[in-house]
Amino acid sequence: MFGARHGRCATAVLLAQLAFAATGRAGDTPNTMLVSSSTSDARLTRAFVLIRGELSALGLDVQVRAADAAEAPSSTLETSSERLSLDIKDGTLVVRVFAAGAQAPLVESVDLDGPEVTAEVIAVRAVEALRAARLLPPSAAQRSAAAPKPPVERPPTQHPPTAQPPAEHPATAPIARRVPPLQLALGPTFVQNSQGLPQVSAHAALLLGPHWGFIAVGAEGSLSTQHFEREVGSVQVSRQTLFLQLGARVRLAEAWELNARGGVSYLHYRAKGVAEPGYEARELGHDTGGASLSLGGAYYFARAIGVYLDLSCLFAFDAARVRLGEESVVTLDHPSLALGIGALLSPF
Repeated sequence: MFGARHGRCATAVLLAQLAFAATGRAGDTPNTMLVSSSTSDARLTRAFVLIRGELSALGLDVQVRAADAAEAPSSTLETSSERLSLDIKDGTLVVRVFAAGAQAPLVESVDLDGPEVTAEVIAVRAVEALRAARLLPPSAAQRSAAAPKPPVERPPTQHPPTAQPPAEHPATAPIARRVPPLQLALGPTFVQNSQGLPQVSAHAALLLGPHWGFIAVGAEGSLSTQHFEREVGSVQVSRQTLFLQLGARVRLAEAWELNARGGVSYLHYRAKGVAEPGYEARELGHDTGGASLSLGGAYYFARAIGVYLDLSCLFAFDAARVRLGEESVVTLDHPSLALGIGALLSPF
C-alpha cells in the first residue's frame, strides 16, 4: 500500500549580481554573476551548469566562488544587486529571488520527489523565477534612486515605458502526488492454511506516517468459517486478529507505489464441533501471538483515493491444532498465506 523514501537535505546558494544597463546606453561594465554551491548532489550540480549557461546567454559574466565565500557577510554591491538562492530540504527545492534593494523575495517551490524532476527542469524553474522577478514593478525607493536628475534649465524628458515581451513558461515535468500522512485501508483478505479452502476475512487498518514509511494498526475478522469433516464429525473454525506493523514505502512513478512491512499480531480462534453418535463435540477457544511479514503495492487515482494489493505471511507462536477423533486435521497459521485487496482512503 504505501511507499518508502529517505529524505535528503542539501543546501545550495546562488548569489547573482545583476546590474542591467538602461536601454540605449553603451560602454557599461558587463553584468556579473557570482555562483556558489555547498552541495555534492549530482542533479543540482548539473542544474548549476545549465543555469550558468542560460545566464551567460543573457550577457552575464558568470564567476564561481568557493562555498565559504557565499556564507560571508554580503558587501554593499551584493546587497544592492539582485540575488538568486536555491535551498533543498526534505525533498523540496525552494527558489528565492531578491530584487535589488528589496527586503522580501519572490519565492517558488519545486517538489523533488518525482523522478521526472531533472536538472533541466530545476534550471528552467530557477531562470524563469529570475525573469519573473524582473517583471515586478520596482519599489518607490528604487524608482527615485534610478530616476535621472533633470537639468535646471529644462524639465526632464519623459519616455514611455518599453513593453516587455511576456515570459515563456516551458512545460515542466509532472510532480508526483504526495502520500497523505493518514490513510484508511479497507477490503477483504483471503487466508489459506495448509489444509482446507481459503477463508475470507474483513480487513481494516489505519496508517500514519510520512511519504517514506508508516505505522499500521488494524484488525481482521472471519466473514466465513473454515469447515473440516471426517467420519467422527465436523468442525467449523473462525479467527479474529489485531495487529501492529511498521512499514516502508517507495514511489515508483506518479501514481504507483511499493511497500514492505512487518509486525506482531494477537490471534483469537474459536472452534465449534459437531460429533457423530458415540463421539463428544466441544466448542473451544484459543489465544496466542504471532509475527507477520507483508509485501504489497498501491495505485492512486488521486491523492486521497487509491487501491492496494498485498501478499502476507503469518506465523502463530502457539499454533492451534484441530483434531477430529484421533486425527490431527490442520494446524492453523503455522504458517498461513493471505492475499488482500481493497481501497485506500484519506481525509486530507
